[in-house]
Amino acid sequence: MELGDLINGNCYHICTDGQGTPVIMKDKEDFRTACVYLALLSWKFKIDILAYIVMSNHIHILTICKDRREAQKFIKAYKQKIALYLRNKYGTEKSLRGIADSITLVDSFKYLQNCIAYILRNALCAKACRKLEEYPWSSYSAYFAKREHTGLRKISSLGARERKKLLKSRDDISDCPYYIDAEGNIVNTSFIKANIVEDAFRNSSRTFLYSLGTCNDIKMEYELAFKPLINVNDMELLNLAEQLATSKFAGKTISELTNANKCAMIKPLYFNNKTTIPQLSRILGLPRDLVANAINY
Repeated sequence: MELGDLINGNCYHICTDGQGTPVIMKDKEDFRTACVYLALLSWKFKIDILAYIVMSNHIHILTICKDRREAQKFIKAYKQKIALYLRNKYGTEKSLRGIADSITLVDSFKYLQNCIAYILRNALCAKACRKLEEYPWSSYSAYFAKREHTGLRKISSLGARERKKLLKSRDDISDCPYYIDAEGNIVNTSFIKANIVEDAFRNSSRTFLYSLGTCNDIKMEYELAFKPLINVNDMELLNLAEQLATSKFAGKTISELTNANKCAMIKPLYFNNKTTIPQLSRILGLPRDLVANAINY
């Protein structure tokens, strides 16, 4: 997938609410299992993971999905799986299932870079580590690293009993191509799409580290979670739509676009502005049911 395609409605930042949420992951086994389930479900749902971090009371995932609905199905399944694991271990309902989550469309290169940096810096900001490389429950170590898996075993090479013991999963994962280490961790270089992330930073580890070092975490908190959407009237939204059409379709105006081109503009306009289906229908000249389907209603 090209970077241009990636930020054209396919990249989503998923996070569960950590504000006021008590500690969920209590020991190394909990963190390891949360990472294992993330990898296995990415394979099951056939989605790509660009970055992730598992914290004691929440998780961040940057993923490539077909659409928002697929991202919603993925995080729902993930929370259910974690809920079952924690209930079996602790005998309580302590889980991610009842915790709110947010799904944010990533629609620009700069936003993509900042989002990756923000996710990976979570442990540092929470003082869970002194250096990013010291925190094992994130995708940080997958980037600009050797992706050799010599001496490691593929999940598909394990027997059913061993898979269940190491990976705590009853699912049929006999065809899963990911690699595991001696402790049963799924090696993140075998499932993280590190090449896409590296490309986003011009394939320069120096640029990558500079971005991580200069990320404004407070600003990103606001941008990702708390930034209020702006009410726009028809003229304002029309201007925004014309600008988007010009940038995405080689200088074309809305009147020159096909319906397929207009549909490709719906999600960026809808999720970045406080607008409605009827308003988008008026601005783009599309039937309301077509607009609703594009937003995955």
